[in-house]
Amino acid sequence: MRNYSGTVLISLFIVVIFAAGCASQKVPEPTLPAPTFTTSIPTAVTSAVITTPIIPTPPSNVTTTPAIVSVTMLFPKADPTDVSEITFSYYSDSDFSVEYPSTWTTATSIYTPYSVGPFYLYDDPRLNLPYRVVTITSPDNTKKFVALTQDFERAGSFSLDPTIDWSKGMFQRDYPDLSAADYLGNYKYFSSGTAMASTYDVTLPKGTNYYPSAYTIETIVSLRHAYNFGFFTDTDNFSKYRNLKDIMISSVKTPDTELHYISTVGNNTIII
Repeated sequence: MRNYSGTVLISLFIVVIFAAGCASQKVPEPTLPAPTFTTSIPTAVTSAVITTPIIPTPPSNVTTTPAIVSVTMLFPKADPTDVSEITFSYYSDSDFSVEYPSTWTTATSIYTPYSVGPFYLYDDPRLNLPYRVVTITSPDNTKKFVALTQDFERAGSFSLDPTIDWSKGMFQRDYPDLSAADYLGNYKYFSSGTAMASTYDVTLPKGTNYYPSAYTIETIVSLRHAYNFGFFTDTDNFSKYRNLKDIMISSVKTPDTELHYISTVGNNTIII
């Protein structure tokens, strides 16, 4: 019994010594690898990336219809020759007012490209600048109504010749190779108080190279203003739209004039 106890004590003593030896050993600290630095040189990418667009497939029940361009968009319809079928609009500014077809377009400027009749602009010391121009054009661009308003530098500095000679002189200035006696007609002069006015028609032969080849001019002179109104077209349309032209020209009103037509038929003077 005593031998067994001694053996046990010796075994315990060995275990204690072994455990103390293990406890006194130091555990080595882990070491991190040294950082490695690399220098990268960028290189250009030469290969292009090609993408294929994805086109959606329309549903099978959808029907596509090609666009149809209206003929009237390319070739605007001409105005009715019957004025009762025309709807009129009213243009008005501080210079004048006029009735015109509602389908026509208006534009304003301070110059005019026309060199016909009184629409020939020239430097006149009696007239102040700028001039005012209103152009009203038909959808098919075959007819124009043009208004030119000019201001006198001094009131009453201009008077209108009541005879047809003034209109003939205007015609010869623009058409030196033609005779006013052959192509100028329907002359009228009218006045009221200090205001004077005249109108005349010009109709050139059909197929002439002049443009416009047919027109009506109305010139009104007051104490302070010179007004010129014109209906411009070609010879064929001038005959077709004479009623329209008469309505537009006769509807013109200016704020400082109130005029009446004076026309001579034979020995009689007619005031309209």
